[in-house]
Amino acid sequence: MPLENNMATPRHFVGLCGVLNQGMGGVTLVYIFLGFIGYLKYGESTQDNITYNLPQEEFWPQVANISIGLAVFCTFSLQFFVAKEIVWNGLKDNFPKRPVFYEYIVRTIIVIAAVGLAVAVPTIGPFLGLIGALCFSFLGLIIPVFIEVVTYWEGGFGAYNWRIYKNILVLIFGILALVFGTQTSMKDIIKAYSPAEPIVTPLLNATLDTLVANATSLVENVANSTFAATAQ
Repeated sequence: MPLENNMATPRHFVGLCGVLNQGMGGVTLVYIFLGFIGYLKYGESTQDNITYNLPQEEFWPQVANISIGLAVFCTFSLQFFVAKEIVWNGLKDNFPKRPVFYEYIVRTIIVIAAVGLAVAVPTIGPFLGLIGALCFSFLGLIIPVFIEVVTYWEGGFGAYNWRIYKNILVLIFGILALVFGTQTSMKDIIKAYSPAEPIVTPLLNATLDTLVANATSLVENVANSTFAATAQ
């Protein structure tokens, strides 16, 4: 929204050929292309970061690693700005004197925390999968369903209540993505950080499988009850 509000023509931000769809569409296509090519090349041995599969002693893989490092270095401040603004807006009223000095202290603390996290958790791939499963499911699928239901509650859900059926399908997909994505990520985390001869890993995996089975059964029951109620 800040980007849209600062545009000369905000209406060009949304729409089929708007700035948002063009930018995110291009990024999505690049990710799909790289993922497809990487999996086509390495198959089941494809790692979380495709650069890990490249022969590190050759020249071009080294160029790719340096380019990734430069990309992180150049874009960190852009991604960091949102987090800094949220933290600083909640703290700046406590520092009426010398606010710039204290703002730099807050920036330094957040940067040190980010670097410390990267050093402490070198195998961050499973955690990214867990964060993606939670954020994608809640922010991208589940919460928008409830927002749309509340928005159209008084005005109606369209012909034959098509928005209700659409939201039910999206909600089911979101819950399944949440459950199975979390299960897979938790198993990867347990596998990555468990000792050479794990003792509790089989028990945890069995517990996760049981929770997934119960969640799947719950989703099926809720879907069947909702469709039956809507049909009546």
